[in-house]
Amino acid sequence: MKYAFLATAMMFGLAACGGGGGGKAALVDACVADGESKENCSCMADAAESQLDKPLFNKLVKAAKDGEDGVEGMIGELSSEEQGKFMGFAMSAAMSCGMGS
Repeated sequence: MKYAFLATAMMFGLAACGGGGGGKAALVDACVADGESKENCSCMADAAESQLDKPLFNKLVKAAKDGEDGVEGMIGELSSEEQGKFMGFAMSAAMSCGMGS
């Protein structure tokens, strides 16, 4: 259960502030603005790009640029299958990238 919480917290952390750049840069910027190290945030952004399919990755980037409201909107728009894929990615990446440690 701890990892489910961390995954959700990481998801909100990625989108807590809108990122300025595109793609991975937007994810890293939003994550760093939420207080995580640039190294951990870069790891998460790399994992998102490599593990998520392109449409889901693009939804995450858009949510990061839109801020917390964007995340809430993204979650509501994901299908059950997409939510499962995203949570699986988030929990795995949070553990391997040292998020929340």
